[in-house]
Amino acid sequence: MTDATVTDPVVIAGAAETKFARNSELMDLEFLAEGMRLALADAGIGKDDVNGLVLCAPVIPDDSSYMAEHFGFGANWVMKADYGGASPVVGMFRARRAIEAGEADVVVIVGGGNRLEFPERQHDVTGSPLDYMNRSWVLPYGYGGPNSSFGLVQRRHMAEHGTTIEQLGKVSTTFRRHAQLNENALLRDPLTLEDYVNSELISDPIRKYDCVMRCTGAVAVVLTRESIAKKSGRQPVYLGDSAEHHGHQVQEGSPDRLETGFVNIRDKLFANTAREDLDFLQLYDDYPIAILLQLEDLGFCEKGKGGQFLEETDFSIWGELPINTGGGLLSIGQPRLGGGLIPVVEAVRQLRGEAGARQLKDPKLGFVSSIGLIDYLSNLVVTAGLIVGKERFK
Repeated sequence: MTDATVTDPVVIAGAAETKFARNSELMDLEFLAEGMRLALADAGIGKDDVNGLVLCAPVIPDDSSYMAEHFGFGANWVMKADYGGASPVVGMFRARRAIEAGEADVVVIVGGGNRLEFPERQHDVTGSPLDYMNRSWVLPYGYGGPNSSFGLVQRRHMAEHGTTIEQLGKVSTTFRRHAQLNENALLRDPLTLEDYVNSELISDPIRKYDCVMRCTGAVAVVLTRESIAKKSGRQPVYLGDSAEHHGHQVQEGSPDRLETGFVNIRDKLFANTAREDLDFLQLYDDYPIAILLQLEDLGFCEKGKGGQFLEETDFSIWGELPINTGGGLLSIGQPRLGGGLIPVVEAVRQLRGEAGARQLKDPKLGFVSSIGLIDYLSNLVVTAGLIVGKERFK
């Protein structure tokens, strides 16, 4: 760690999201541009000061250098992040190191777009030619998408550990209560446990209200040094320990599908911050079973006890361990890879005291997670986590 890193640490200076919608006629790049404009305005930083870009997108023929040019950034450092839902958080890690190394001063991380496919208007309508495993060994046998994959994982957890539908349903219903306090969440109607249990089966045991909903929109954050961020008078959000892991158990002939890469990085993540000192968790929640697996593998409960933990813990904004205080992706929606920034934006708002009706009482420390990709050689191919705080970390 350099002296500059200690005396002028990298912080989140701005964070913002566009309005989300089920459908839109806007192009991907229009959403991305609006998301960045809002985040820079939130940071009080001008476009001409940006010299770094992380573009979170799975497939775009124009690489990140052309996109930086398109958006009008004279960039010294660019990156395209294509790690599924983990892309934005992993991109933040890379941007942080670039700023610490002096390769950039202000970096914007952005993801999102339009959920519909207009070939004549969009860049990302083709499948990746490098996805050999999926195309060769999964798709030909009737792969039903992530719903089927998580359905298999959830069924196994239920069979091996006695996890119940009601325990998992508490995730969806609690997050919906939070979303009712979030004006930008797309799903805000009341959701009871009875509604959840009786909802349409999608891929048994996955139900309708287990599934994240694709939507349109974009999300962006701005990273820079503390000295630059403070010029705007905005409260910076500080970055603590972070870690990522790719290809958990990839060497195993028969990997444990109920274990994620968080078991490899949790000691690093919580080396300097105790779990009990956290005021909230913002976890990537494309499915309730993903929340359960993360809680187990991050060490908040014993392996196999995730269902019991959910049942016995009040993880609402009024409880002892608030999780996904803005409603999570399950109720807010998933704007393409921008969904990975939704937990980050909510963490920033909580630490700044800007969460409105869902604001926690003086939170100082939080944890953000991201997960990405499934159905290759391991369970969740990418796992990443980040401690965030209201004050400088030592």
